[in-house]
Amino acid sequence: MIPLRPELIEFMSAESLGRFASTSKAQRGDVREMNAWRLLAGVQCPPRTTSDALEQDAISRVRSQSLRRRLAADLSRSEPSAARSDRLDQIRNRFTDFTYFVRIEDEDDGLIWEGDLGATPSCCVSHPTSGDECLELFPSRLMHARMNSWEDMVNYLRHVPTEDDYDENFIAGLKISIVAVREADSAMIALGSFTFSESIGDFGDDRQPYFFTARSRLCHLRSSNFRAFHYEPNLMLELMHDADGEGYVSRIRVYMGLHDSTADHLDDVNRSEFQLLLTHLAGVHHRDRQAVLSSLVATPDIGYAGVF
Repeated sequence: MIPLRPELIEFMSAESLGRFASTSKAQRGDVREMNAWRLLAGVQCPPRTTSDALEQDAISRVRSQSLRRRLAADLSRSEPSAARSDRLDQIRNRFTDFTYFVRIEDEDDGLIWEGDLGATPSCCVSHPTSGDECLELFPSRLMHARMNSWEDMVNYLRHVPTEDDYDENFIAGLKISIVAVREADSAMIALGSFTFSESIGDFGDDRQPYFFTARSRLCHLRSSNFRAFHYEPNLMLELMHDADGEGYVSRIRVYMGLHDSTADHLDDVNRSEFQLLLTHLAGVHHRDRQAVLSSLVATPDIGYAGVF
């Protein structure tokens, strides 16, 4: 049996180390004796000094004590059935309150790139008349660097699709997964894992959008008249092709679709409701939960009364 060497730990993932430790009692003892989990944490997590850790622990305890005192005081002063729907604008998170962990894999589930992307501030404001109510993510420098060094992507972007020789095999093999992480409290929302559906660009254009659909639904609810509906996101990957090798990933757009109980797509929700849905899924103060939920379940009755 080959022993586990400490210098190999940095190349392991949490899953592989866990599988190694579970294979036998002897290997589990090796993992414990060499403090393998601590070594792995030192590689994958930002290091903190002892004083930093103690300070963060003290801050957390003080915040927790202050929060429970404010909550008790708020409960004692508020009316039992105080309306809170007027606070939606104050409690609704914006797209920019989250970071978006994006993972791109190939058809064999091989990791191509993963990292955090931010939302563009301009996409936080809803403009229903524009017809483009979505969450927009722009690639980071690290993502650009990875795509520029990925030979398959470089070769694909070098070719501008034409009707005579269009080939979607490369792009059809991609899988994109997104997790939204609220910066204030690290609450996470698994937005979805998206697989290729179709190309929706015009042949001959340098800018080509590719449409991806979610592999599962995001959230099931019932409207105020007890009709079942659900939210389901979809994704558009926009690429810039260039025959001279200057192609690049332009942006990622995430749309949130509203579907009825039969899975028929009714419409894409606007940015305001999209952000409210993220707020609901990430969690809000318990006294505001009903106001957020009531607004979400009222949408199908108001916006799609003809359908329901």
